[in-house]
Amino acid sequence: MERTTPGRDRCINTAGSPSPDRMARMARMDLLKEIKAFVHEYGGILARYHKYTMDDLNRIEEECRGLHDEACSRGACGTAGELVELEYLIGQAKAMKAKRMGEKRSLE
Repeated sequence: MERTTPGRDRCINTAGSPSPDRMARMARMDLLKEIKAFVHEYGGILARYHKYTMDDLNRIEEECRGLHDEACSRGACGTAGELVELEYLIGQAKAMKAKRMGEKRSLE
């Protein structure tokens, strides 16, 4: 296609479907939206760590690591910095939960 082809038509290959490059960008944008939603949902985990069980915290941590790995595999590792920070917060929440559980046991 020529450089003068209008915007939408530049992004469509001859078969009428989005080009592979566009598909990859769209998939990466979807992943970034998922990361943003995940961080938004769990960003305040330290403030409400007591609402989660240790199994919940472990599950959230695994999801976070999975998203981080997925971002890196798609070349978006630089944008996954929020996930690294969230992994740290989850680790802190787990430590606080373990300490709280230990204190409860000592009171019994």
